[in-house]
Amino acid sequence: MAKNENPNFDVLNAISILAKKLEKSKLRIRKTKQFISAEEKLNLYFDTTSRGTWVLCAMMSYYFDNSGSTCNFNNLADFFDCPVLSVIAYKKDVENLLSKKYIKNTKSVDEDEIELSNEFEISRALLQSVINNKNIIIKTEKKEENTIQIIEKFVDGFNNIEDMFEKIQQTYALEEKYKKNDFLKKIIQIIPNDICARMFLYDCCYDLLQGNNESGLSSTLNRVYYNDSKFRVAENLMNDQHPLLQYDLISFVTKGNLSDSTVEITQKTKEMLFGEDAKLFTKSATGTDIIQPEKINQKVLFYNTENEQEIARLTDSLEEKNLNTIQERLNEKGLPKGIGVLLYGAPGTGKTETVYQIAKKTGRKILHVDISSSKSCWYGESEKIIKKIFVDYKNLCKVCKTEKNGKMPILLFNEADGILSKKRESTRGSCDQTDNAIQNIILEEMEKLEGIMIATTNLANNLDAAFERRFLFKIKFENPTMEAKMKIWKSKMDWLSDDMIRTFATDYDFSGGQIDNIVRKATMDEVITGKRTEPGELIALCKNEKLGGDERKIGFSN
Repeated sequence: MAKNENPNFDVLNAISILAKKLEKSKLRIRKTKQFISAEEKLNLYFDTTSRGTWVLCAMMSYYFDNSGSTCNFNNLADFFDCPVLSVIAYKKDVENLLSKKYIKNTKSVDEDEIELSNEFEISRALLQSVINNKNIIIKTEKKEENTIQIIEKFVDGFNNIEDMFEKIQQTYALEEKYKKNDFLKKIIQIIPNDICARMFLYDCCYDLLQGNNESGLSSTLNRVYYNDSKFRVAENLMNDQHPLLQYDLISFVTKGNLSDSTVEITQKTKEMLFGEDAKLFTKSATGTDIIQPEKINQKVLFYNTENEQEIARLTDSLEEKNLNTIQERLNEKGLPKGIGVLLYGAPGTGKTETVYQIAKKTGRKILHVDISSSKSCWYGESEKIIKKIFVDYKNLCKVCKTEKNGKMPILLFNEADGILSKKRESTRGSCDQTDNAIQNIILEEMEKLEGIMIATTNLANNLDAAFERRFLFKIKFENPTMEAKMKIWKSKMDWLSDDMIRTFATDYDFSGGQIDNIVRKATMDEVITGKRTEPGELIALCKNEKLGGDERKIGFSN
């Protein structure tokens, strides 16, 4: 039939003529002239063989009689009143209908292959053409399915199939069908001999795609492992013996008993799955927080003359133009590009606030690490958390690089006394082993560092020698000088007389943080009483600031 011409016969009527004869015919048709005429026209219209036309007419009849339902081989066998095998014998004709996109599989690993479990759906385009008595126009180009759609097919099988053997067979079939997909190729290459491990990973990937950052360990095991093996697998997971953990494809989020443990796919897996878009699914490590420079309140800090010069040098070095040039020069000379900074000294002397103010001035984000929150009671978990912190920092660097005017962020290990101290010679206890392992990880990462890492500590006298050489800047913070203390008091309480300010600076050897505490308590009193704090009341606050009323100068203890 010419493509530009619509059919010169009633297509629906012709289908009805064939369907009436075919129904309950046991596929033994006594062809009348009317049947032969309708069959010939439909063969030409559909561009099919007679058997293909019969199957299509039967499917359409079933469709209209059952309110648009899909049909399977059993339904067709009932329609023809014949054994299912007799219908399956028409396999090539059904495949031809699939290839023409007249029908499609709704329950199949491969929509172009015939299986007993197939459910067939009539194409909307075909129905519209038939109902309107128009020539058939169906776009036959096949869209390439992306990785996300493929993962969904895997998990659809996990949901719709009860038998574990069938789930495994379907997974094999899907992996074969999509063997050219980059993600599947990489996963199969990493874990070639453990189909259930791959199924576990696909299920975790699907959870993330559905907006769930974590996957329940117990529920995922139930979906992809045989009942008699899931407890053994759970034990392997808890003991870090499972290949998904060993190849850094998943990691624990919470690790407790089987029912409340959760896992997530790692950044490595996210990058294989999403490519450059992995940054959209990046989750910060435990004990970290990203601080935006515009969220930092600007503060005036007062330093000793020597400190002021060193901090000015550091700040200038971290200005974008200067930092880029510095790193280029270092790279040319074969020297490490990373900028390591150690701020050490007495508590309350402004170490952490200095980092914040440098970040604000240079426009850099801070990945703030809380060391106490980065340690786990589970053996080996603390090391993983620390490793992930550096992975997260590298990812944050990548993200910042893609942003307009993006600048390299600062990795801040605040109050890092515990991880920078000298290694313990006795490693009999698990805590000693963990601390030493964490130190080794940080030392190794500092060697490879290409960004900015700043650590603050109160106990630099106990600094491990291996760390000392890795810090390019080492700035010691001491309690402020008399002049600096007077400036701090003046900036906080400008209503005090110069003589009173000198008295406070002379009589009380406070750090900036301690002066802040006194000002905060005085402010609270003003709110409660409705009047400004008297000098005598300030003196009382000063006396109570140090535990035990000890007003001796604070320094380092040996």
